[in-house]
Amino acid sequence: MEQGLFNSKIGHQKKKYIEIIAIFRHKIITGDLKPGDKIPTEAELMEQLGLSRTPIREAIKILEAIGIIEIKRGEGMFLRKTASNKNLNPLIMALILQSGNIDGLIEFRQCFEQMIIELAWKHCTQEDYQKLVEACQRLEHALHLDTIAWVEMDLQFHYLILDMTQNPFLIEIGKTVYEIFRSKMESIERKVGREGTLITHRLYLKVLKEKNAKDFERLKRQIAINYSNLFSK
Repeated sequence: MEQGLFNSKIGHQKKKYIEIIAIFRHKIITGDLKPGDKIPTEAELMEQLGLSRTPIREAIKILEAIGIIEIKRGEGMFLRKTASNKNLNPLIMALILQSGNIDGLIEFRQCFEQMIIELAWKHCTQEDYQKLVEACQRLEHALHLDTIAWVEMDLQFHYLILDMTQNPFLIEIGKTVYEIFRSKMESIERKVGREGTLITHRLYLKVLKEKNAKDFERLKRQIAINYSNLFSK
């Protein structure tokens, strides 16, 4: 692993170890840290992050406990190649480690989104719906934006739907799925197109407003069509 990979100074948060864990998570998702990679020593992390030994040890202890890193005596610390049986959230860890499997990720997201919309349909309030309308309107007026900005706005729309589920497990897993998916969105945008994305978003709005079973089935079909397009040559 490159020297200085963790050069990211952390401020004066009360729980610095949480920030350290967030940095590890980001490095894994972006591919800067890959399964089997060796992790800098405590002393190197102290220098690169500008922190004392205590929060670094706390973070390492948690990362080891949930099965993200393993410590090999005499060799150092490594990112696990596979999810550990002691991992407290093996699904999230597996998602991160399998983030390069784009076909599997697309299939998972398709099924996952159908599950999300079912719960969002059940729990959506008028306030939730209005926030979603505004997010869709922002997208409609942002067709001129570059891909990165467009993708960010698209994801914000989906984050709102995710929050509507009111299910902490789905929200945590969903955020991980969307973060992984962010890097794939440029090619997806080219295949589905922005207008195609907006058609699907408007269907979301219709379903959540009218709560009609036929519209819900239509939305599920549209999601399936979108993802089938991604598999086409």
